[in-house]
Amino acid sequence: MDVSIVIPAHNEESRIGPTLRAYAAEYHPVWGERWELIVVLNACTDGTQRVVDEASAECPAVRWIAEDDVLGKGAAIRAGLREATGAHIAFVDADNMVAPGETRKLLDALEAHDVAVGWRRHDLALAPSSRSLPRRAVSGLSPMWSRLFLALGVHDPQCGAKALRREALDAMLPSLTENGWALDLEMLVAARRLGLSVTEAPVAWRHVPEGSKVRLTSAALEVFRATWRLRFRRDWN
Repeated sequence: MDVSIVIPAHNEESRIGPTLRAYAAEYHPVWGERWELIVVLNACTDGTQRVVDEASAECPAVRWIAEDDVLGKGAAIRAGLREATGAHIAFVDADNMVAPGETRKLLDALEAHDVAVGWRRHDLALAPSSRSLPRRAVSGLSPMWSRLFLALGVHDPQCGAKALRREALDAMLPSLTENGWALDLEMLVAARRLGLSVTEAPVAWRHVPEGSKVRLTSAALEVFRATWRLRFRRDWN
């Protein structure tokens, strides 16, 4: 398998269908049977599984695994990464904020690097922001804090689109324990400690507020606490 795409999904019936169709249209002509898209059904109680089944009937590369217990986003991603079989693996969000063509930039970057991180530059936003000033401020300060406090060396460490070589993923997975939003940060800290090469790729992006599970204040607090955990983890000292 050349490419694996992992998408965590908790009650994404209204948003995931267009995302799956977009990936199938972009990737299947290129990789045919040599790619897979794994949706991690995270205790879904709506019609997400039905939507994924419909996409799978149209494109056999699409499949799902189910977790009965409500996991955090990070735990759901880790479950999908353990299931992935591709030589290059990416994970993205169900809302298609970073479109398939932009994710390909991350996969292409793996030709020269172990890990690739999306950078949602403001000038590449595909629609004007509808967020309030306080939300925009928190959205800017949280990654800045993470980047500086953990010395991560990338502009957008919490971007939900990342790609890894198989060897890099295998080296990282045993040390990954974060179940929530901080998995993105933990992966970058692990990559640095393992001496892996990390690059970032500017990506066009579109904020999709409808159906979002993100509660910005609680997510920012979670990330703040996690940065302290990650910096002073005893098994990393």
